[in-house]
Amino acid sequence: DGDGDGDGDGDGDDEAASLLATGGKERRERSILLLHGRTWSSQPVFDLRTSDDDAKRQSTLQSLADLGFHAYALDLRGFGETPRDYRRPVGGYTTPRRCVADVKCAIDWIAERHCQADDASAGEDDQTMAGYPAMENPRAISYRPALLGWSQGALVAQMYAQRHGPATLSDLVLFGSIYDPGVIYPRKPLYDPSGRIISGGPDVVKPPPPEAPNTDVDSLEDFTLPGTICDEAALCYSRLALQVDPIKAAWDEMHEFNVLNPAMVHVPTLVVVGAQDPYTSWDAQRVLFERLGTEDKAMCVLPGCDHAAHILKARRMFVRAVVGFLLRKDDF
Repeated sequence: DGDGDGDGDGDGDDEAASLLATGGKERRERSILLLHGRTWSSQPVFDLRTSDDDAKRQSTLQSLADLGFHAYALDLRGFGETPRDYRRPVGGYTTPRRCVADVKCAIDWIAERHCQADDASAGEDDQTMAGYPAMENPRAISYRPALLGWSQGALVAQMYAQRHGPATLSDLVLFGSIYDPGVIYPRKPLYDPSGRIISGGPDVVKPPPPEAPNTDVDSLEDFTLPGTICDEAALCYSRLALQVDPIKAAWDEMHEFNVLNPAMVHVPTLVVVGAQDPYTSWDAQRVLFERLGTEDKAMCVLPGCDHAAHILKARRMFVRAVVGFLLRKDDF
């Protein structure tokens, strides 16, 4: 578990967010953190298994682990194993800034964990690395996790990369991002009719978040192309999603996403999108890619895929695209 922060600005506290971790075979030094989207938590999204041994390799976490990565997935506030945070100012809601603060804690925890593990077996040659600046130290660079965000989680990942950037990340993967430069999220009024402050400060008193149930229809809405996912996997996804996320997370302060600007992303970035993703537009994806503030970037379009390409029959193509980018500078 990684710690979060109460005001969304990065100050640690004792409220833990849940991390899923999957073991693999032979391990690389590389690690990656996955962020789910708007509605469902990490277990159905990234660790779906139709059998105990995951024979069909539905689990993205397991597929990455089998390829040697230390793979993790974070449950944001109000999702899966991470409870809502009812303290001020978030008041039980899931907000972009709070998500970014939790991602920062998870990234720091992952980097520290693998740095300490390697330090325990470090030899004399490692002493030569001590004189490198942090940005140039080859060993330190290898401990920086990659960050992958899917759908609305890609907005959180981009927001994180803009704020914390290459000092903490090795690579960024924006998968099925719903970023659109033409969308401006409206800001809520600062006060309610009684004069009570309900947005925009540390003393905010928000109304209780809604307790709306998720439904069977909700759990299957990302699968829009007939024949791209088998019935067994779709039904397994639906059952697991409703089991771990029976109540919808309550998103709030969406205007915090208005800071998103691809030009402020200076981390090597892969943009991945399904060719028939109904939740993205080609114009927005092109703008996202072209305006990224790094020349170390690539874009992958997955044919015959919609929004949840990583769960579809073509999921191995998705995994190859991600791993190929992460290992692009490795020796053959």
